Amino acid sequence: DVAPSRGLGDVYKRQFLEEYAMLHKKFSFRKVLENGSGKSYVIVTFLGILEMMKTGKFTIEQDKLFDDIIITYNPGKEQEEEQ
Repeated sequence: DVAPSRGLGDVYKRQFLEEYAMLHKKFSFRKVLENGSGKSYVIVTFLGILEMMKTGKFTIEQDKLFDDIIITYNPGKEQEEEQ
């Protein structure tokens, strides 16, 4: 479900991220950022990744502070949101 405060761009960003993840399975945050530019693109992409992580579709890893974030796609996994 899309919360009323979220825009249509958020929906498209999550759809893009899921399609990208289906193709690549495991990828870096930096690699995803090659598809766009600008501060707002980075922020919206990061928020989309966090949202996908919250639902269980993405698992993220980062070895050290400031290292690249590695994202793994978990197809078919989606946790129930707490009400």
